[in-house]
Amino acid sequence: MKTQYPLFSQVALAEDLPEHHLKRGDIATVVEHYPMPKEEEDGYSLEGFGVPNVTVEVAASQIISVNQWQQEEEILGKLRQLSQPRLLQLQEYLDFLLQKDRSEQKIA
Repeated sequence: MKTQYPLFSQVALAEDLPEHHLKRGDIATVVEHYPMPKEEEDGYSLEGFGVPNVTVEVAASQIISVNQWQQEEEILGKLRQLSQPRLLQLQEYLDFLLQKDRSEQKIA
């Protein structure tokens, strides 16, 4: 199921957009939504970024909710505090969870 962001909601960039001098985590406002057929990715026009009169078009995969971005940043902060042995344990556990997700998706 596609995530749809309502008009005038705030979103964060999920990746850098160097062609616009924008960084992952920059916040903008959704000003237009371009729905696409099911097999294609929706598009959005964003404004804000602290730059007046600039509109940037992005694919849905290039943005995330502000809450999701904040959660990811909190998790990254915690990861940076872990020792190397704990990071290796965590990596093994994440690999296990991803494998489990993939096998569950194949069944569904």
